[in-house]
Amino acid sequence: MNRTKKRIIHVLFWATALLFSALAWNTATNMILPDASSSAKLPLETQQGNSCPRILDEILDAAKAPAGYTVADAETYLGIYQVHGDEIINPYFETVPSDLKDEQDDLVTQQNVWEYFATIIPAQKRGMISDYLILTDGPDNILAAVSQTRDDASHWVLEVDIADSTNYANLTFNMMHEFGHLLTLNADQVPPNMNVFNNPGNAEVYNQESALCPNYFPGEGCSQAGSYINQFYQRFWTNVYPEWTAIHQIDNQTTYYKKLVEFYEKHEDQFVSDYAVTSPAEDIAESWAHFIFAPKPEGDTIAGQKVLFFYDYPELVSLREEILNRVCSAFPQ
Repeated sequence: MNRTKKRIIHVLFWATALLFSALAWNTATNMILPDASSSAKLPLETQQGNSCPRILDEILDAAKAPAGYTVADAETYLGIYQVHGDEIINPYFETVPSDLKDEQDDLVTQQNVWEYFATIIPAQKRGMISDYLILTDGPDNILAAVSQTRDDASHWVLEVDIADSTNYANLTFNMMHEFGHLLTLNADQVPPNMNVFNNPGNAEVYNQESALCPNYFPGEGCSQAGSYINQFYQRFWTNVYPEWTAIHQIDNQTTYYKKLVEFYEKHEDQFVSDYAVTSPAEDIAESWAHFIFAPKPEGDTIAGQKVLFFYDYPELVSLREEILNRVCSAFPQ
């Protein structure tokens, strides 16, 4: 599934086998990330007389575009880097059509986008990222994604469509959504199921392993009972999950998207965006991004309660403050 208007897509676990099929490693110059430890420690989103409230409004405005569910355009992989701490190293570049050479050769933008992500997300929270993939699918489709790497189920790849990365409001919201996946699906929260990982696309194996899981099974594995995503699912999805599952099993894409829109319209007060209905994993990632950038809601709707969910975790409240300070310091003026 993908979303137009350059919103987020969470790449399903079985797609990773195709993702890296043509990629190999080569050696090149290291790219160094400046130290971001000097970020201010004040709650910038509440200050007056600075640009942070404007920045957050701009980011939230970028997030309001409707999903416009469509079939994804073909993606072209331009290159891939290894991630080593704050650095991106050892890039390998694919052979691409001549009309994509400008994007592939734009090393400055590729480095700037990584540095921005590494600046707004604390280093200790992104250690699971081992690869940084540059791709493009043309304008206005996929902007960013994450997925497990092919070789290690506990490692993840961050993917960015470099041709659509210049709108920093949109880029920032997308990156925060993707970090929401890393936060809620990493190996500590969802131990990887190696039977599923080693049999990508095998529906029989997937269904078998899912049936054995007493908690929510997002695809990567059986979530821990106390994990963010299982607690989120148990609180907000058990009533609508059978209805959603019936839609999710529809093979015809036109019918599927039609029913998904109808599902959203029926339960609109339960979701922070129309894209959030695509799965519990997308719902928690969308809710996470709104938790970071939006004011604390009253909680008079289920959608608002999903944002308030994160306030129940002191460590996430502290992380929110740190990320806001980093975003408001690093966002291009």
